[in-house]
Amino acid sequence: MGARYTDYITQEIKQNLIECSVAAKLNHNYYATPQEPLIGDVGKVNYGESNYAVGPMTKTVYLSDTFGNRYKVSVEDLKHVKGHGWITHADAGKLDTHYDRDLGFHVEDTAEYKEWLAKSNAEWDKKFNSKKRNV
Repeated sequence: MGARYTDYITQEIKQNLIECSVAAKLNHNYYATPQEPLIGDVGKVNYGESNYAVGPMTKTVYLSDTFGNRYKVSVEDLKHVKGHGWITHADAGKLDTHYDRDLGFHVEDTAEYKEWLAKSNAEWDKKFNSKKRNV
């Protein structure tokens, strides 16, 4: 697993949310910048949803607007699956995939792949078990 910057990105988002709670700073041509900031309270970064062993690395910031409505901002590293694009680990878990080292990303399992894998595992078991008996 390569470097994941979910913690840094979440801290950047939190810092900008805090700045926006002091003074509205929307710079957009479609929406008018409000006179008073709409962001009220910005909470701490929640690290509890991350799975540091196998992923996903998920960080969450909870905030509220000035009217008391609550919001959740979540940052999660995504997994690239051929034919599906960049998807969450939860969505990738619903698919039957394997990591293709040559391509550098995950690929959905096909019947041919499963057949090849079963054959390869059987050959490996045969070699390993025959060496084990000779020892």
